[in-house]
Amino acid sequence: MKDTKKNEIFIIDGAGSHGWLEKHKCHVEPLSMDVLYTKDEKYNNAIVFIDNNPAYCQKIKEILPINPGINFILYYKEEIPPSQLVEFVKSGVFESVSSDDQQQVKSLIDQYQKESSDSRLSLYNNLIGKFRELGIITNNLKMAEIFAKIEKIAQANSTVLIHGENGTGKELIAKSIHHFSSRRDYKFVGVNTGAIPESLLEDELFGHVRGAFTTAIKDRKGKFEYAHRGTIFLDEISNMPSSLQVKLLRILQEREFERIGDNQSIPVDVRVVAATNKDIKELVEKEEFREDLYYRLNVIPITLPPLRERRSDIPVLANYFARKYCNISNLGAKNFTLPAIKILQRYSWPGNIRQLENIVERMVVLNPDVSVFLPKDIPAEVKQDLPQEEEMNVVPDEIPDEGMSLNDFVRNIEKKMILKSLEKTDWNKQKAAKLLNVKRTTLIEKIKKFQE
Repeated sequence: MKDTKKNEIFIIDGAGSHGWLEKHKCHVEPLSMDVLYTKDEKYNNAIVFIDNNPAYCQKIKEILPINPGINFILYYKEEIPPSQLVEFVKSGVFESVSSDDQQQVKSLIDQYQKESSDSRLSLYNNLIGKFRELGIITNNLKMAEIFAKIEKIAQANSTVLIHGENGTGKELIAKSIHHFSSRRDYKFVGVNTGAIPESLLEDELFGHVRGAFTTAIKDRKGKFEYAHRGTIFLDEISNMPSSLQVKLLRILQEREFERIGDNQSIPVDVRVVAATNKDIKELVEKEEFREDLYYRLNVIPITLPPLRERRSDIPVLANYFARKYCNISNLGAKNFTLPAIKILQRYSWPGNIRQLENIVERMVVLNPDVSVFLPKDIPAEVKQDLPQEEEMNVVPDEIPDEGMSLNDFVRNIEKKMILKSLEKTDWNKQKAAKLLNVKRTTLIEKIKKFQE
């Protein structure tokens, strides 16, 4: 059987011990950082363990544009100073783990390899790169598979029904279908059928002729006419009134329609892409949606995963939106600290990507002077899903049979408390020392000792 994991895990020379990983059937290949400057498909979705050499920060910034599929993980023996950790985050590192914490190391590898497959290796640079240009940001295999499906169906004229919760990017996916199709040189027309009153929706879609009603003083084209030879996107299709469902069914069957007040049929060449955040099959069973129309719409279904099912995309999206709104506001670049990213990843995001974008925009606007976002900068609503602080129960229930180092345990707790005090005070050492009821000089000495 082919070893699909071979050559997917690398460790930079000197980063630490890794022999124990072989027991878990994880092939680890030692590597020089300089080798990564050469583009190679084997680095797509690769895990690369590095130590906390400060020189690597600049190298990572230079390597990722060449091999964007690399997942850099800090692999340390001694705790990394917070200030140094921030620099690694800025460079593109989103995970850090102690080389002594074998369970966490194995968990991280399993997390990345769960999403890994031969298809991702071939799709990463091409598909994800193409869709990134359209504003669809992801590193997720499920999304890459959707992209592959879109490329296959784009040239066809078949109707597409996009399923997904609010905020998952259904309109962006519809636009991508249009972009990759032969209709790209004609119009993409979007209509939110759920936001337009029933009395106006028919006119919006099909238009009218002069004299059709009191205010109809001249002929008016509807959205279907404007979309001729292009694509029409019907969002929230499940909310379409039953009276208009019949007219839509006719367009899909006969490729023609009539304006309001007119008896003359107008032929139209248009691709229909619809979207729904509801289960239309359930609505059909309740007789709230026409069964024949459902089958006409659901020729090619696409289901978008919610953000909570693609949490690995949260760091990428958060930093993308931060750059976007910093540019809009003419502010310097801002990044997220690892603790802040962890909080974002643990939230359920009921509003999905749209909610994440709004949250990041708010953080940029309310924190114009910071260069990095700390946990305290994240709005309270995002923290509501977080469990009680793990540090509240710092004493283990029992001492392991192999024993433990009391000095290391106490030192680790002390470091966590110092880091929390620095984050709470925007890294003001005087205020942090006051919070911990120690002298400023004492705090500085402890920080220096941690950095040794």
